[in-house]
Amino acid sequence: MIKDQIPLFIPIGNFSDHCNSLDGRKLLPLIHLIQEMELRFYKTEKFLGIHDLSGITLNAIGLNGIHVKLLDAVLKLRLVPLFDWLSWKTEAERYYQDPSLLIGSDTVTLGKVMTVLLRSQTIYGPSFLESKIKDRFVLTLLKAIVHSLDQSSISGYLNTDIVD
Repeated sequence: MIKDQIPLFIPIGNFSDHCNSLDGRKLLPLIHLIQEMELRFYKTEKFLGIHDLSGITLNAIGLNGIHVKLLDAVLKLRLVPLFDWLSWKTEAERYYQDPSLLIGSDTVTLGKVMTVLLRSQTIYGPSFLESKIKDRFVLTLLKAIVHSLDQSSISGYLNTDIVD
């Protein structure tokens, strides 16, 4: 007996409805990632005095394996819409340059950014995702996604003011 497989990528037209169906408990893996990243960045800055993370490894920060956790959480929640991501690469690069644009963005835009981010390994190389983790872009994106998905359901789970 072959089980029906759930497609990994959701068609862009159905993506908003899918995101609206996610409740606060389903978002816990993203929230845990946010908390883990904030704690590690805080410790690296305050205790090790390192502010520029570009020259050190994720292991030195205490985030070894974080990219696997990120992929697992994002793909299980199906937060990657299906669309022509290459045509949207320039738009995503605008967000890479100014991550503050992510805050307050709609779920479809954030999903597009996530899709381009994850698929950009083929364009920019295998260290691209690591660089976006270390420059805190991924952290900002995750916070924006959680905020946009279900602000009221997660208010008890997430404290985004952990880091100064």
